[in-house]
Amino acid sequence: MVDWSSLPVELLGLIARQLRFAQDYVRFGAVCKSWRRVILQRDGSLCSLLPLLMLAEKEFSDLREFCCPLTDRMFKLYLPEIRGKRCWGSSDGWLVTIGADFQMCLLNPLTRKQILLPPLHKCSNLNTLICSPEEFRDYFVCKVVLTSSPASSSCVILAIYSDFAKMALAKLGDESWTPLQSSSCLFLDVIYFGGQLYAIDSLGNIMIYSICGSCIETIPSNLIQSEDELEDRLLYLVDIGGQVHVVQRYVSEILITQTPERKTWKFEIYKLEAVSHKLEEINCLGDWSIFVGNNHSFAVSTSDHPECCSNCIYFTDDYSGISDPISHGYDVGIYIFENHKIQPFIGEDVSPARFSVPLWFRPVLV
Repeated sequence: MVDWSSLPVELLGLIARQLRFAQDYVRFGAVCKSWRRVILQRDGSLCSLLPLLMLAEKEFSDLREFCCPLTDRMFKLYLPEIRGKRCWGSSDGWLVTIGADFQMCLLNPLTRKQILLPPLHKCSNLNTLICSPEEFRDYFVCKVVLTSSPASSSCVILAIYSDFAKMALAKLGDESWTPLQSSSCLFLDVIYFGGQLYAIDSLGNIMIYSICGSCIETIPSNLIQSEDELEDRLLYLVDIGGQVHVVQRYVSEILITQTPERKTWKFEIYKLEAVSHKLEEINCLGDWSIFVGNNHSFAVSTSDHPECCSNCIYFTDDYSGISDPISHGYDVGIYIFENHKIQPFIGEDVSPARFSVPLWFRPVLV
């Protein structure tokens, strides 16, 4: 019998450098303690960090299924920590979770490390909370994003809540949330860029905040509004190659069965010009792919990660409403800019938990 635990650390390090996918790192670290120690001592950048799609919660199961549509590989992780909880994905490998007990946490699904967050339902700009704990989990909190990995002491958590009307931030170790100045419209997305916070509202106006939460500047929108009453517009902010971009997603109601179903049919991309602060439409992403949905919006360079399709947008249902979860699936697919067509993928059964939808995240090991 070969004693695999006694292999030289240097040799294990060379083997680890050849691994390309997060699930391979997980399996490598599960062999024994010495192999796991090598993985944990490695810089997370050695992993390819290909985005994974975490599928929706299955009934009566603590296992959560993950899919890498870029390689058609699937695996399961034992994650009792997120059972019965709503989740948001991030580009830093962590999930944000919220349960029906108001408790919010950060969770690394690969290491199962958790970090408790301050109670958002006690934020100072919520004078009277009139929803139940289940409603708070299911609907009240709209989106949560991270400015960086929680492994960094500078990590800030940003939450959009109260029907998209309010936004607040909390730093690791804070005991309470700090409210941000509200917009006259609804907040749809927020990102951290260049040491500042950029938020976009439902009209396409962009607000720039300091990392402490004070509003520095408001950039008025020059986006054209849709006049179709049956068409919804979702807006995202994403950093592509060191420049802020706005992703505009068009969702329309279509009648497939007796119940209308909301489906994505088109995307547009706008670059925020650094000097004029005007949004200029672009027709090609080049060597980039974008991941949007129930997650922190992020872009991946296909030059660094050729497994990703260039000039494409990978999207998931943005909790925008599944009117009939029994007969309708999730709004998930790949938008191809070259021919303006949508390629569907992952025909998953709809979860009985309405708060649970597929989401993107990029794995890290620390």
